[in-house]
Amino acid sequence: MKVLITGGCGFIGSHLADAFVERGDQVTVFDCMPQLHEFRAGYVAGDLNDRSAVEAAVRGHDFVIHAAGILGTHETVMAPYETSVTNILGGLNVLESVKKYGNNLINISKPNVWLNPYSITKDCLEKFGFMYVNEFDVKIAMVKLFNVYGTRQKYSKVQKAIPTWIVHAFLKKPLDIFGECASTVDLVHTSDVNKGIVAIVENFDKCRIHKLPEIAQGVWSNFQAYNEQVLELGSGDEITVSDAVLELKKVLNVPLEVRHLPMRRGEIDGTRLRANISRLARLAGYEPTVRLPHGQQGTVAYYEKHLPLIEQGKL
Repeated sequence: MKVLITGGCGFIGSHLADAFVERGDQVTVFDCMPQLHEFRAGYVAGDLNDRSAVEAAVRGHDFVIHAAGILGTHETVMAPYETSVTNILGGLNVLESVKKYGNNLINISKPNVWLNPYSITKDCLEKFGFMYVNEFDVKIAMVKLFNVYGTRQKYSKVQKAIPTWIVHAFLKKPLDIFGECASTVDLVHTSDVNKGIVAIVENFDKCRIHKLPEIAQGVWSNFQAYNEQVLELGSGDEITVSDAVLELKKVLNVPLEVRHLPMRRGEIDGTRLRANISRLARLAGYEPTVRLPHGQQGTVAYYEKHLPLIEQGKL
């Protein structure tokens, strides 16, 4: 089977590339960034905003996994135009290409619809995906990934909680917690994400969005009905941000200074996140297996090993 992964040089995309290579598939990565990690997939340098390049990359593949885009919450607040161009118009280039060539598409989305360009644009592309199913019979599975962690997640630029906390612990810097600590997250390891996406590929006809037999009268009710077909991929466990720091402290086994700061722009305090994995379990047999302490051990070891590159701003 031939698999194309947009954004395959990134954190999640590179792990997916490895997973499908291990399965024996022919994998191609499409990305505007250079390869930071060694993997056995083919590599095509290209930009989502270049429609002809996207079309050329999509053609001939059985599956397209769309994991590319500009991410970040507060980081994108000052760049709404750039984020929208890439995440919406670039995403439409992917949708148009799979419409043209008839590929199966797995669109990677996110759960929390906050008022920042990243969340808004991902939500917008979801709605376009429903339209392409309804109007053009495009075959799409829509997957919301929760708080993914593991090796290869960049520390620099867009600072995600787990790598930032680990690196700051090693550098003897305070661990920043934003807000009142009431927020919860669903931390899912990359290997479980791989397992879930592979399971969707193997059970694609059951997992993809299907047209509904009835026609809803209202736009909102129609969208809600489609939204029930979106797959949520996480651990299924909810943990507070403060408890996540405590669990990490057990693995690090070093003194930690925690600093409480106001919420960042584009984020909402008190957000609760927990993936409902029941539909993915029922349709594709998905079951997460990596418990948080074990997943954190390997993650901590990775950042400790790569600390010199991180300090040089290369990771």
